[in-house]
Amino acid sequence: MKTYIFKSLLILSMAFFISCDDFLSEPPEKKNNLEIKSIEALDMLLNHYNVLFDRSREVVLASDSYGLYKGYYLAQKSRFDSQLQYILWFPELCALQTYYWEQQFLKIAYANTVLSSIDDLEGAEADKKRIVEDAHFLRAYEYFNLTTLYCLPYSEDNKSALGMPLKRTLVYDEDLTRKSLEETMKFIEDEMKLALNTTKARDVNKLFRLSLPAVQAFAARYYLYIHNYDKAEEYANLALTSHSQMVNYQTYFSPTMRTYSSGGGTYVAPNAPSDYKFGESYYARMLYNHTQNAVPSEKLMNLYDKVNDYRYDAFFVENYSYNRASVPGWSAYQQFGSIGILQGPTTAEMYLIRAESRARKNDTQGAVSDLNTVRTNRYKSGTYVNLTSANFTDKKSLVQFIIDERHREFPFTLRWYDIKRINSDPQNIVDKITITREFFVFDGLITDVNINKTYTLAPGDKRFAWPLPKIDIELSKGQLVQNPYD
Repeated sequence: MKTYIFKSLLILSMAFFISCDDFLSEPPEKKNNLEIKSIEALDMLLNHYNVLFDRSREVVLASDSYGLYKGYYLAQKSRFDSQLQYILWFPELCALQTYYWEQQFLKIAYANTVLSSIDDLEGAEADKKRIVEDAHFLRAYEYFNLTTLYCLPYSEDNKSALGMPLKRTLVYDEDLTRKSLEETMKFIEDEMKLALNTTKARDVNKLFRLSLPAVQAFAARYYLYIHNYDKAEEYANLALTSHSQMVNYQTYFSPTMRTYSSGGGTYVAPNAPSDYKFGESYYARMLYNHTQNAVPSEKLMNLYDKVNDYRYDAFFVENYSYNRASVPGWSAYQQFGSIGILQGPTTAEMYLIRAESRARKNDTQGAVSDLNTVRTNRYKSGTYVNLTSANFTDKKSLVQFIIDERHREFPFTLRWYDIKRINSDPQNIVDKITITREFFVFDGLITDVNINKTYTLAPGDKRFAWPLPKIDIELSKGQLVQNPYD
């Protein structure tokens, strides 16, 4: 049987939500599709990085990394009105958006294309094995991203909660019923374990593709999320054994800093392109911040040593509102240019995962050593003073410091993931997190700037499970069900 790659694989990603007989009865036209004749064709499919990198305004705007300032809003309402549903967690409005859901299932469709096609192709078994493992890894990684956004935090109490529909094939009428959260996480783990069979080394020219260190690093992230700290440490160790390079941020980013003029003022911002050969990356994934306006909260900015921490000096662009609102006063977070924020697993993340796992097991010295490895590469030259065990009074203060360091290192990307795992942590070592916004009354359509209101997202709030797109629920004809918000 011949297999074809659709000219637009978006059809593959979304058609499984559609059970319209008329649509499904129309076969793909050969002239509009590429027949898969070789393993090389599948390899080219997985090289399509413009599809595979990450896009999510949800995680950029929803966490406590993001700052909503009344003055900035009043200066440029149009910059925020289309984003308020994300910033203030309005499920009924967020359910009207399909972009992230579509993009994630498009990537899963890529993986399923490989897995559905590979047996029909001739080629060396070693090449087939490699590309199959690559597809399993892609499927695990993207389902994990979907689950950490659209499902409740993983915990003993939430195991039976709604998980994801598990799309394993390209068959349109495959079951779309949402599995339990426990089943979903087990599926991700099984996919990850298949990818862990790879022997492929890290390739700096293809960091967006499979390698054993990349899968090990993802495994550390996965096990940290489900509160298995022994396995999180084990896989962080394995990843660091394969690749442990840290990048001195001042040396790396200083040459890219540029001064711009806009709106009557000037601002200094990093001009580095999204660097897919970044030395700390295991699996190159930049979060595409298409709003170009990751506004940092006061809470986030106050976590930094504003004098000596180079991350604050470089990435917090003062007076960016000259450009976005034609008025001074508000900052933006920029890292790899105005739209790229590091999201994929890195050596810094592995050191911090290992540090947290060690701290939770009372290995204070080991945890502090890992912290220093990261922080010494983030401070301005000659300014960093190593932490010691004496800096921490107890386990709680050390674990909290590590979590704060993760916030400093990965704002707007891993913070949503961190809040959910902290609020569901059975050990309850650190305080749970409530996100608070001080803003005006917003009813979903209109903002009344004459009335102030406090918005909160507290631990246990069902809005931590993002709403599935309403249109996909309707097209599934009863198979997909929405997250409950009563």
